[in-house]
Amino acid sequence: MAAGKSSLRSTRYRWGLAVAGGLVLAILVASAVELRREFGGAARLRAEVGRSYDTRSRIQSVFSLMQDAETGQRGFIITGDERFLEPYDRALREMDGALAELQRRLADDPAQSREVVALRTLVGRKRDTMERTVELRTDGDVGAAMAIVSSGEGKIAMDGIREVVERMIRQEAAALDQLAQRSEGRTRRTEALVAALFVLLIATAAIIGFLVWRFVTTRTALMERLAASAARQQATLDSAIDAIVTLNPSGSVESVNAAGERMFGWPASDLIRRDVGVLIDLADNGEGAFLRRLGESQGALEGGIVREMTARRRDGSTFPVDVALGAMDLPTGRHLVAVVRDISERRRIEAMKDAFVSTVSHELRTPLTSIAGSLGLLAGGAAGELPEKASRLIGIAHSNSQRLVRLINDILDVEKLESGRQPMTMEVLDLRDVARRSVEGVQGYADQLGVVLSLGEGEPAPVRGDMDRLIQVVTNLLSNAAKFSPSGGEVSVGVNPETRIARLSVADRGPGIPDAFRARIFGKFAQADASDARAKGGTGLGLAIAREIAERHGGRLWFESQEGEGATFHLDLPLWSDAPRSTGAGRLLICEDDPDAARVLSDMLALEGYETDVAATAREALSLARRGAYQAALVDLQLPDADGVGLIRALKADRSTRGMPVIVVSGDVARGKVRGRSLEVVDWMEKPFDQDRLRQAIAALPGAARPKVLHVDDDPDILSVTAEALGDTAEVTPARSLGEARDALGRQRPDLVILDLGLPDGHGLDLLPDLTDEAGATIPVIVYSAQDLDARIAPSVQAVLTKSRMSLTQLSRTVHRLATNREGEG
Repeated sequence: MAAGKSSLRSTRYRWGLAVAGGLVLAILVASAVELRREFGGAARLRAEVGRSYDTRSRIQSVFSLMQDAETGQRGFIITGDERFLEPYDRALREMDGALAELQRRLADDPAQSREVVALRTLVGRKRDTMERTVELRTDGDVGAAMAIVSSGEGKIAMDGIREVVERMIRQEAAALDQLAQRSEGRTRRTEALVAALFVLLIATAAIIGFLVWRFVTTRTALMERLAASAARQQATLDSAIDAIVTLNPSGSVESVNAAGERMFGWPASDLIRRDVGVLIDLADNGEGAFLRRLGESQGALEGGIVREMTARRRDGSTFPVDVALGAMDLPTGRHLVAVVRDISERRRIEAMKDAFVSTVSHELRTPLTSIAGSLGLLAGGAAGELPEKASRLIGIAHSNSQRLVRLINDILDVEKLESGRQPMTMEVLDLRDVARRSVEGVQGYADQLGVVLSLGEGEPAPVRGDMDRLIQVVTNLLSNAAKFSPSGGEVSVGVNPETRIARLSVADRGPGIPDAFRARIFGKFAQADASDARAKGGTGLGLAIAREIAERHGGRLWFESQEGEGATFHLDLPLWSDAPRSTGAGRLLICEDDPDAARVLSDMLALEGYETDVAATAREALSLARRGAYQAALVDLQLPDADGVGLIRALKADRSTRGMPVIVVSGDVARGKVRGRSLEVVDWMEKPFDQDRLRQAIAALPGAARPKVLHVDDDPDILSVTAEALGDTAEVTPARSLGEARDALGRQRPDLVILDLGLPDGHGLDLLPDLTDEAGATIPVIVYSAQDLDARIAPSVQAVLTKSRMSLTQLSRTVHRLATNREGEG
């Protein structure tokens, strides 16, 4: 937990460093952008200053040119010397260019443009005046020329030019001052922003320094914790008494703990990269990838696998082991963990237990039989009449010796049944005869308790079973019923042959079975009340033995009870029939390692007309399935060489067996469903299985006769896919409208109709009246549509399947079930 928290903190610090680094980068970029903008602004200001000074200089040059022209004009008029006309002519020539340049430079400033226009007007007026005086002087009229100069007309124009020039220079200077002020303000803002950014940069650098320090500190602590955790895990592995071996996807050894070194006699360094086959043959079934072979031989790894196997030491000696396999999904692929336990001691103890059972069976039963027999003879007066006190003591001893004999017999029976060593002689017998003989055997005990036993009349009920074992079951039920019945009460026994089963029922009017005890009533040493063992007697093993015997016969032992109103126990066994066995229904594969259970399944299926092949192992079942054509496979999940779910996966993975239906018949269905929920299994049946349910599942399998199916749907793709899905088991006629469907019905009457509701020429249910003939017989209908069916119409059809919710496999099964039921009714 601490390592996890440190890792989380380390991750947070890494994210903090990343964020801080990003912030530093953002600050540097922002500073660079702002400085670049400031440098650009300064450059623009310098350029604007130069332009402004140049503009003012050009404005001033216009006035200077006018002054040069005026000076030349006055000198020429006064002296008549034409040399004074040189600066005059030069100034006038340059004047037009200077004014045009000013107009171009100040075109974007409306105020200055207006000033340029005014300046051009004044310059033109002054120029006209000067040109007239020069012309008069050139003609020799000095007086007129001097009169114009003395009139002040030129001076007025010159003063106007001076005012305009001064005004334009002032405006240009003011604009430059404003630009300089804005630039200065921007510079101050830039300085403040850059200062703030550098302060933030310093703060961020301090935060980064703190985060680096904390990250290094946390990482160091995390590495220390990881090292400590790894050391603890290694110590745990090394202290384990079981060998723990990790394997890579190819089946090579990656690591072995200390117990593994001791168990196999190999140092871990010598086993690394070696195939696990040097220790245990986990997957020795042919060629191919290790994980695939392991799945085929041992089963799926998702829920873990536990198997008994034989391991090898380095010196070549072998020993029995329990191997627990689990998967580790890592980035490099699926790795495996194998926990190996040496069960040599367990096998030795089992051998000792077997020897003890044998001793009890012979060495204890024999003297007990003599003791109980002798006491019975004495109690019966074989040695003459005994004194009253001695007779009472002999009676007590005889009763308790009988209880001891029953206890030993029950313990031995449980052990033999669980180990599969209890032999059973199966023969055809009448269950009513079993009931009669059981009643006779318990009659004396019932008389002692004052309980009446009654056997009802009825027809014979032939079953196949072991007479002695079935009498043991019924005797136990009768003795329990008598024991818990009130004095003067009645225990009734009934035997009723039904459609597929023969049912024997034992009913009493005792206290009933408490609700809290019902779940464990068939458990070993189970007693509803601890005082029952003393007040009523009994070991608590009788019902456990009775249920085990019933299941070995392919039957079921169950009860009905209302507390305070008595209880009724029912023994259901397959009904035997002498009818000849038909071989036309097909062949089934039974994968079951228990020979008695396999025989019962085989006999029951033979009554349905099926031939059967029995495989005791998964490997044998796979071999048979690949060689022969079977209509279905009945699979037990607990097999000696593999897991049943793994066998089903292997069948579904093989192209030749992929389409074969599978029915699971096992005592561990709940766990199998969790691990195999994605498998296509027809049904999951718990042992002892419901025979009617098994018959229904078998009856729903595709038979030899292919039913005729009319499929009405306007979608050609749906018609094509459905025909493909049903092609192996049914003869499908497509119809894309109500009209086509009615034409098809006129040509041939199908066994079944698959009906869509939305059709181009009407509603699918409009076809229902056409599916009933004059005799009132109706063709079964499966509504297979994307539309919801009206609840008022639903009773008129046999099945409603919604497109996209129901797979084609479910549709196929529904077709098989309805077609088979229709054939049975016919």
